[in-house]
Amino acid sequence: MVILGLTGPTGAGKGVVSHALAEKGFAVVDADRVAHDVMAPGTPCVAAIADAFGTDVLCPDGALDRKALGALVFSDPEKLNRLNALSHPPILAQIRAELDVFAAQSFPAAVLDAPTLFESGAEQFCDYVAVVTADEDIRLSRIMERDGLDKSLALRRIRAQPAMSFYTARADFILINNGNTADLQAEIDELAARLLSESHAEGQSCAEK
Repeated sequence: MVILGLTGPTGAGKGVVSHALAEKGFAVVDADRVAHDVMAPGTPCVAAIADAFGTDVLCPDGALDRKALGALVFSDPEKLNRLNALSHPPILAQIRAELDVFAAQSFPAAVLDAPTLFESGAEQFCDYVAVVTADEDIRLSRIMERDGLDKSLALRRIRAQPAMSFYTARADFILINNGNTADLQAEIDELAARLLSESHAEGQSCAEK
């Protein structure tokens, strides 16, 4: 199974690419969904986060108050690093387990949709990395609409992440998502065809041994 890491800065539109690859037969591991599972109410990860940042980051039902936690860590790199140190290890373990299940089910390829692919170390699971990019003004508009944030808070989220060059310098493939659907789909089609062809060739090679 060929594994593609999919990443890029917030608001670039990784979800659109991930969905399109799923329609082409890729198994999908959504790192954000894994993170929600790992940080569900009552989990050891949530308990550790509350110990580190205080109970103000919890809702009355014990769930993480993600807006409160985000406001706390996205303005302080040291606190963001502390949160990552608590959350990344259990998230990585769950990602590895899900990829193993898909491999056992003989999926030809999988996509790991992970905003912090490099920061978390999840690129270790991947054969290739694709980065989704978009101009900052477009990403800003998407974040404000998606998360219901005002411009200053949306900008804070953008500034809390590395520069675009951090992603593109580590990419095997770069997909541009500035709103031209046809161009983006053409890039996805080409990428999917290449990876599925490689997976098929690997499967034939293994069968011949």
